[in-house]
Amino acid sequence: MITANFSIRFDFLVEPARLNIILEADVQEHHSQTYFVVNNFRIPGQGGRSVLPEIRIRREGNQWVHTDSGKATELSATVGRAIEAREDG
Repeated sequence: MITANFSIRFDFLVEPARLNIILEADVQEHHSQTYFVVNNFRIPGQGGRSVLPEIRIRREGNQWVHTDSGKATELSATVGRAIEAREDG
């Protein structure tokens, strides 16, 4: 069951180019087993297709992990921090 829909904005460091990109994405919170579906990754002010594929993440302990692999990535950690900042702010 979807319990919330919102957008986030965050800085994402692309390695090894050491390029910092500002991205926005849409988030759906699913409450049955709390996880977040994050999609429509885009550069602010740019229309068109998503620049990254949809991800599903959840908080596990002090890490944000992908629901399918149970592993943390730089993307899951960065998006998770943006979700936390929205919840705190």
